[in-house]
Amino acid sequence: MNKWNRKEICALLAECGEIALKHYENRSWKFKSDRSLITAADSEIENLLKHEFDRPSESTYLIGEETVDSKSEKYISSALQEIAWVVDPIDGTAPYAHHVPTWGISIGFMKGGTLMEGAVFLPALGELYMTDGDAILFCRSSENSCKIKFSRLEEFCPRKLPLNDGGLISVSQDVAKRGHLALPNPVQAVCCTVFSGAYLAMGRYLAYIGCVKLWDIGGALPILFKSGFKGMLVNGQELTLKVDEKIYHMSKGHPERWRMKDQMILAPDLKTIRHISANLKDPGR
Repeated sequence: MNKWNRKEICALLAECGEIALKHYENRSWKFKSDRSLITAADSEIENLLKHEFDRPSESTYLIGEETVDSKSEKYISSALQEIAWVVDPIDGTAPYAHHVPTWGISIGFMKGGTLMEGAVFLPALGELYMTDGDAILFCRSSENSCKIKFSRLEEFCPRKLPLNDGGLISVSQDVAKRGHLALPNPVQAVCCTVFSGAYLAMGRYLAYIGCVKLWDIGGALPILFKSGFKGMLVNGQELTLKVDEKIYHMSKGHPERWRMKDQMILAPDLKTIRHISANLKDPGR
C-alpha cells in the first residue's frame, strides 16, 4: 500500500481491532529488554501490518515499535526519504494487559520524512479518529466489537478547552513517576499516548504532556495538528509533523533512538502550552 486510502485503512484497523479483542481477556504479558510490556496481540497485529506495509521493492517501508530494531540503516534511511507507515500495534500495552480500556491502535502515513495522515482506533471503546486530507473523520460503534464497518464516518469537529485551573491534563509515566506539575489542575496518567491525543481532540483533556517515541504519536499528531492544536517541546522547540533530529533522537546506536528529545506538550494553543511549561518541573529523565 503506497497511498492513504481511508476505506482500506478502516478495513485494516477493523482487522487489527478484532485481533486485539480476541486476546483481550488473556491477561498475560512478557517484558521486553527495556522492561516495557509486550503481549501476543502486539506481535500478531504488527505482523499483519508488516505484511501490508513492509514492501521495500515497492518503495514502501514500515517503522513499527516491535520490528524497527531489526531493520538496517539502509532500510531506515529509505523509509525516511520515501513512503513509510509508522505503526504502534497496541499503544497502551500496560492497560491493555490489565484489561483497562485506555489503549489503541495507531497508523501514521509518512512521506519524505513528514507525517501526512494519521488514524487512531480505540477498539475497547469502538471509536475511530482519522484524517483524510484536510478533513478529520470520526465514528463510534455502540457495540464493543470491531464488526463496525466504519460506514458512518462523519466529519469531526474538534473541541478545545480554554485554559483554566480545572481542566484535566493527561501525563505520561515519566512525568507521573518523577516529575512535578505545579498547577492546581487534576492530572491523569493513562499510559497511552493515542488515547490521550484522541481525547485531547474531543475536548476531554486540556493538554497532554509526555516524552514519547515516534510510533506513539505517529497516528495522533496529524489528527491534532489538522484540528488546529499546537505542540512544543519544553526546551522551546516547536513540534511539527517533520521527523528529524530537531525533535527526535535519530542517530544509530542512540539508547533513546526514536524518542523525543524533551517533554512534549500538546494543547489547544501556545498560551496554554507556555503556561504549563512554566510550571513543569524536570522529571529527571
